[in-house]
Amino acid sequence: MSNLSRRKFIITAGVTAAGTLLAHGCSSGSTTSSASPTGASPSAAPAVNVNPADAPEVTAAKLGFIALTDSAPLIIAQEKGLFAKYGMKDVQVTKQASWPVTRDNLELGSDKGGIDGAHILSPMSYQMALGTITKGNQPVPMNIVARLNTNGQGISVSKKYLDLKVGTDSKALKAALANQKVAMTFPGGTHDLWLRYWLAAGGINPDTEVSVIPVPPPQW
Repeated sequence: MSNLSRRKFIITAGVTAAGTLLAHGCSSGSTTSSASPTGASPSAAPAVNVNPADAPEVTAAKLGFIALTDSAPLIIAQEKGLFAKYGMKDVQVTKQASWPVTRDNLELGSDKGGIDGAHILSPMSYQMALGTITKGNQPVPMNIVARLNTNGQGISVSKKYLDLKVGTDSKALKAALANQKVAMTFPGGTHDLWLRYWLAAGGINPDTEVSVIPVPPPQW
C-alpha cells in the first residue's frame, strides 16, 4: 500500500475499534473490488466529509485475518461499510489459514498475490520489521496502526488435571507435564510468551521440561 501513513490509515481502519491491533507492511498496487469474508456485499454506510488533507492516498487494500474474536473490528468494518465511508472503497478482508501464512502473505504484498495488512500477533510485526521470522531474514517495513485486543489471552489446562487445582501458579503441573506437549499459536508470538512466562514462574523450564509446539488457531 504505497505511502499509506499511520495517521491516514487509522482514520479508516482504526475507527472501528480503539484498543486492538492492525499491522500492515508491503507495497501494493491493488485495485480489486471490495469483498466480505462471507462473500456477501458489505452494507453501505453514508460517506462522511473527510478533509482532503486526511483522505487516504489509496482506495484499495487487501487485509487478512485469523478466525479469532479479536479480528471482529476488521470484519465488522467491512460488513458495515465503514472502510468505504471513510474513503477506502475497494477493501477486501480475507481469512488466513495460520499466522505463518499471514506472515508470508504480508511479505508478498497484494501486488504479488499476498495482502497489504492484517490482524496479527503483536510481536510478529516487530519480528518482521527486524527480519527475524522472514525469508532470508530480510526486514519487512511494518506499521502498527490499531490495537485490536489487550489482555485477552488465556491459558487452558486439560480436565484430566482438574484435581491439581491449577491457577496462576503452574508448579502443580511440574510432574504431570514432564516431557509432555503444550501448545501455542506461533513461536515468539503473544501466546508463546505468556505460556512460557507462566510455566517458568512455576518452576517449569519451557525449553527442557516440556515440548512447546505451534498449533494454528483453526485447529484448536
